[in-house]
Amino acid sequence: MATTTIQAGVDDEKQSILLTLNNYLHGRPVKDIERLRAAFHPDARIRTIIDGKLVQWTVPQYLDLVARAAIQECQPELLTFTWDGDTGSAHVQLTFASFRFIDRFNLIKLDEKWLIMDKVSYRQELLPH
Repeated sequence: MATTTIQAGVDDEKQSILLTLNNYLHGRPVKDIERLRAAFHPDARIRTIIDGKLVQWTVPQYLDLVARAAIQECQPELLTFTWDGDTGSAHVQLTFASFRFIDRFNLIKLDEKWLIMDKVSYRQELLPH
């Protein structure tokens, strides 16, 4: 019986993490700001390198940038995720026509809900077909 109980707990945890990751993966391409907000801890930070310099945003600053971005066709993809206790990590990408965002998240579990605590992002330009 213990194995069944443990597996059920693992499945519940996976589903909870996937809910958060899907809020990001499916909210970002269509600029669903409330869905994106639900994925992030309010104190999360978003970081990337632009022109060789570290750039950082708070969640409100990041959501404002997303809200002003043009909607483009996008292929969201969850590459990997893992967790131990109440911390985890994920590796995702959003592929647009001419570039791809490759994101790595640190996740935390608070009040039975998984949230993105930190996001580091890389923008990869894609060659035209």
